Amino acid sequence: MLTWLDVLALFSLAVTTAVGMRKGAVFLPAFLLGLVLYGLALDWAPPWSWPLLGLLAGLLAAQIAGRLGIFVPRHNLDMAIGGLGGFLWGALLAVGLWTGLPAQYSVASGGLRYPSPDLPVVVQDAVRESPFALRIFQYVQGQPFLKRFFLASTEDEAGLARLPR
Repeated sequence: MLTWLDVLALFSLAVTTAVGMRKGAVFLPAFLLGLVLYGLALDWAPPWSWPLLGLLAGLLAAQIAGRLGIFVPRHNLDMAIGGLGGFLWGALLAVGLWTGLPAQYSVASGGLRYPSPDLPVVVQDAVRESPFALRIFQYVQGQPFLKRFFLASTEDEAGLARLPR
């Protein structure tokens, strides 16, 4: 059964796909350019600024892509390309929603506990009962690039990975 967290993530996926289809083929290069700019910002910007940089990268990419004047001769192809860009953007947002809640390092198990027990019970229940959130978090945790992209982990003095609150 879907939880409110799943509904929110799937709704963002559906809305961005619809916006991409409405905007057309220019939405795909905007997504790719925003993704590259955000990926580059991860190397030099502090973690607290990443959401702002993601927003600015997306807005800059939309402005640049809007000025490209991409011409696609067939309207259906234009909608399909824009829909693909919107779907990718929505998938990025959905994964961010499913994995963006705080996790807590557990010394006893030597791993991360997701979601953090410090969260309200309603949020913990939504993550635990979600058919997607835990699986996606575990998959992202196991992939170095995705972990760097979605999970702002830092190293403490003992070298143990922990997530900021």
